[in-house]
Amino acid sequence: MGTFATARRIADTLVTTRAWRPATLAALGGGVVHRGRNDELGLTDRDHLEAAAGWLARAQDAQRDGGISGRYHLGRGWSSSYPETTGYLVPTMLALESEAGVAGFGDRARRAIAFLLGVQLPGGGFPGMEIAQNREQPSIFNSAQILNGLTTWHRATGDEDVLRAARRVADWLTAEQDPDGAWRRHLYGSGQTYTYMAHAGCWLAEFGAHSGDTRHLDAARRHLHWVLGHVDDSTGWIDDCGFDDGSGERTAVTHTIAYTIWGILMMSNILGDERGMAVARRAARAVARRLSLSKWLPGRLDARWRPAASYACLTGNAQMALIWLELHRLEGDPTLVNAALRAIDLVKRAQLVQSGDPGLRGGVAGSDPIWGRYIELAVPNWAAKFFIDALLAKARTLAALAQLPARSADAPTEVPAGVPVSLPSAPRQPSVRRQRVVLLAEERSRKVAQFSESWAAWGFKPDAVVIHAAPGESRAARLASYVREHGVAGLARRATGGSNPALAGAPAAAPSTHIPDTVAAYCSARGIPMVRFASLDDPADMALLRGLDADVFVCAGFGIVRPAMLALPRLGTLNVHMGLLPPMRGMNVAEWSAFTGVPVGCTVHVVDPGVDTGDIIVFRLVDVAGADGIEALRHRVDDAQVVALGDVVRWVVEHGALPPARAQRADEGRQYFAMHDAMRALLASHLRAAAPG
Repeated sequence: MGTFATARRIADTLVTTRAWRPATLAALGGGVVHRGRNDELGLTDRDHLEAAAGWLARAQDAQRDGGISGRYHLGRGWSSSYPETTGYLVPTMLALESEAGVAGFGDRARRAIAFLLGVQLPGGGFPGMEIAQNREQPSIFNSAQILNGLTTWHRATGDEDVLRAARRVADWLTAEQDPDGAWRRHLYGSGQTYTYMAHAGCWLAEFGAHSGDTRHLDAARRHLHWVLGHVDDSTGWIDDCGFDDGSGERTAVTHTIAYTIWGILMMSNILGDERGMAVARRAARAVARRLSLSKWLPGRLDARWRPAASYACLTGNAQMALIWLELHRLEGDPTLVNAALRAIDLVKRAQLVQSGDPGLRGGVAGSDPIWGRYIELAVPNWAAKFFIDALLAKARTLAALAQLPARSADAPTEVPAGVPVSLPSAPRQPSVRRQRVVLLAEERSRKVAQFSESWAAWGFKPDAVVIHAAPGESRAARLASYVREHGVAGLARRATGGSNPALAGAPAAAPSTHIPDTVAAYCSARGIPMVRFASLDDPADMALLRGLDADVFVCAGFGIVRPAMLALPRLGTLNVHMGLLPPMRGMNVAEWSAFTGVPVGCTVHVVDPGVDTGDIIVFRLVDVAGADGIEALRHRVDDAQVVALGDVVRWVVEHGALPPARAQRADEGRQYFAMHDAMRALLASHLRAAAPG
């Protein structure tokens, strides 16, 4: 977008939203100025839930017909009742009263049901769009969402009038389906098919299972098979899952991506379709990986699950959290719980908890920031719905996880076959020339000193230390990332030396009194040669690294080792990993191992271009009995990995070769990411309870 177009859009936004109002200005500015405001207030999940429920109540009270206003726009206020979302808000309202104890929502659900019965069309369907826009034209998708509310109401109350209304909807949906399982009539943008219609098929399957009518189950099965025909087997992407895939860009907003995955998951679970479960699982994990890599969830993704937008779709965040929690419930995968908690945190951070405008207070905007392209400058009721659902599902899940370990289907309880647990006892080769061992480190790594001091007993001293002096990401990129996380106010506090209130009370790391702060200072004090490099693309830097004539590189607190660097040492590059390979790749694997009941330990392996996928040399089991917390757990594994890596380095020095190694297959393990604080708290409680005394 050019400078003039950008300025025009900003001006239009300010006028349209009446930005001179304090509440509107706060909503517009909150996306960049004070992003940590909710964290600083110390709000609990209950606070967030009650705020969203209060907004939802006001959205219904803004209408006289019992329906729920579709959205609140910053400039235009409340819109009219929206039958579609009023329908699938019925289960949410029932859960607010029965599960969360928020009084009055059972009656609100009753009023919503009365509204819906009053707008059902003679053919059995329900009108699309909001009620002020359309009362006569039916919509397949909207009718199916309402079917979910009718089914839930009948399950809870046994209301026969509602059962009859639900059956009429299901019959109409089935009659309008084409023989191949697709719906092509009564759609938004009619003439194009969409796989996000899976979120219609799933409610037809739900009703079929509830009523026992095989016609509706068969219709759902046909639709599932049609949707699965759109899967890209190379990436797991489901084509045509967005509102506007006709552009050929193969991108979609996370809202409809989640609609598609949830629909496939629910239909497959009800119908017992294993392929559908695998498709849903793969797609859900791909989105979770994107969240973990990007540290936020872009509001639009492409067919390779890469970011395609600079804003977040908050509805999509909450929906994906629900998918991850449901997959965990079905299959026992705590890493997906971890992703869900992070997605929920992002919505909590953006929720408009404090506002002088009752149409904003407690609501969840379409986008973060609120002027993002999804439901721009408005607060839709379905964002509140999925956020409340996600908070309730989170509470259920964490309660169920109270008893650890949480066994995962793909997490072994024993060391996999063929993984070496000891080094071969081959005799030392006295004729072998002395091997040149070079350590790789970042400037402030403590590992160079730790390894050197620990291995000195058998005569080790590194031949050189390579220090990576790369500048990393640009200052502008770092600032943009910081503002996205903390807002302009947080950046200002940092610039002026103020503390971040969200980090107040965090203990500072105790400084060492005997080891220099930097690798360079340590090496200088002990006469260890150093080489600094900035870029592997620089011929001079590469010449310096080749000049080391290394037999083996050893990672000592180094980042990713690029292929050009891996090719330099004669024997290869060694690393020690704080978990069992192949299954436990990635971050925080000592914690994840204890959490899931996997043997805790460390693995020495050869580094390759993948993430912890190189050949395995040895695994050392660590006894964590009595470790009374996460730090104690990590300390034991860290001690073991120093010894294990030292044993392998000594073996190389004495034999002039690497020990025999066991190759890994890519499908033998998975990548873990940083453990969420709520999961860490569960693990810490488990370790304390298991420790003696």
